[in-house]
Amino acid sequence: MKSLLAKILPASDQRAARQTLWLGAITAVQVLAGIIHVTFAARILGPEGFGILVIVIAAASLVFGIATIPGEEVITTYATRSIARGRPEEAARVLRLAFGAALGMRLLSYGLIAAGTLIAAGLLGLVNSDYVLPMLLYSVTGVLTSVSGESVAVLRLADRLQFGFAVTVASALSGAAVLLWAWSTGGGLPMVIMSSVTRTAVLGTGMALLVLLSASRAGIPGLLRSLSVKVPRDVRRFQIVSFGRSSVEALHVHADALLIAGLTSAAQVGLYRAARYVIDSTKLPVLSLSQALQVEYSRQWFGANGAGVRNMSRRFTAMVVAVAALGYGLLAIFHQPLIRILLGPEFAEASSPLLFMLPGAFVFTSIAALYVMPTATGRATPHLIAMSAAVAAQAVVIVLLAPSHGADGAAWAATIHSLVFAMTIIPFVIHILRQTYKLPPATETRR
Repeated sequence: MKSLLAKILPASDQRAARQTLWLGAITAVQVLAGIIHVTFAARILGPEGFGILVIVIAAASLVFGIATIPGEEVITTYATRSIARGRPEEAARVLRLAFGAALGMRLLSYGLIAAGTLIAAGLLGLVNSDYVLPMLLYSVTGVLTSVSGESVAVLRLADRLQFGFAVTVASALSGAAVLLWAWSTGGGLPMVIMSSVTRTAVLGTGMALLVLLSASRAGIPGLLRSLSVKVPRDVRRFQIVSFGRSSVEALHVHADALLIAGLTSAAQVGLYRAARYVIDSTKLPVLSLSQALQVEYSRQWFGANGAGVRNMSRRFTAMVVAVAALGYGLLAIFHQPLIRILLGPEFAEASSPLLFMLPGAFVFTSIAALYVMPTATGRATPHLIAMSAAVAAQAVVIVLLAPSHGADGAAWAATIHSLVFAMTIIPFVIHILRQTYKLPPATETRR
């Protein structure tokens, strides 16, 4: 693969392309696993039961999302910077901070979910006791995947994503096996959730082991030799802003289902989320590209190669726009039979929400090579501002349209979210593209 890429791509793009291919392979497996999960869950539970599953997932995931301190981007940005400056001990401290914060907050979140669910069901009567077990069981997945993103970030630095692909395949197969068991035995909601628990257990354990085996290769030896998490002030500031951003993103990903459920019904939630699962699956390949480019942007930026960042962003943006135009054009034509094939005839009404989400999906996908640039260059605030504006706009449109238009109104709200996000983040990207990072005096002397 390396020799082929060397012949057809500039040197600065080769690593990004190679990592994109492996991340794309990982994403393809995750997309397939997600499609299998949604397909079987929809057929096992039906629109009403599927809507209840979505509500359980959204409630648990919202708590995890709000309380999570994500470490993937601080690793790809600042561990990369430390390695480039010849400071492996500092890079190790960045990793320990990222992993410790992510795992600690997820464990705390599970405790809050468990306590809140049991109190609401036992003392307040706000939660039907039949859903206590599904909520507690599904919430385990949040702990099991607490450091999965951080683990992939280390594998990207080590250029060992092929091993992450193997773990992802094993994870998908284990989850599919439990789903087939549930299908054959007539299992209900708990069995469907158990498939997610099994899949995430294999994924989380496998990825954590790969980190221990790959840290030295990433240029970060002695990861476990110390417990120190002392990092530069700008790293701590980046983490704080990332915490705020992840909370806002959690509202976008999960709060819409809870809001729609309060304004309409579980069935409308099921139709809306079924369509959104399809749309979100189409975005995953370009998210892999974004993840790979973020590492390369950081390498180029902190190496004071502004021209390299600009050239790379232009090439990959042109490619993504062309692919998005073709892909979403085909989806617009074949969205109705696709819904019937994936989810069954009971979900035929999900075809119109899917169609209404296409413009927003195209816009979001088209800027996939650009919107990671602020975080890649050490600026976490622009993404927080853009995501906050987009989530606020989405919530307003849901409140205005969902009561009268149900899943269709919620779908238009999702498109508004993507449009507002793009219009807000692009000015920050343009500002960065006009600059070049200045190396610190000590680094210039060493060179």
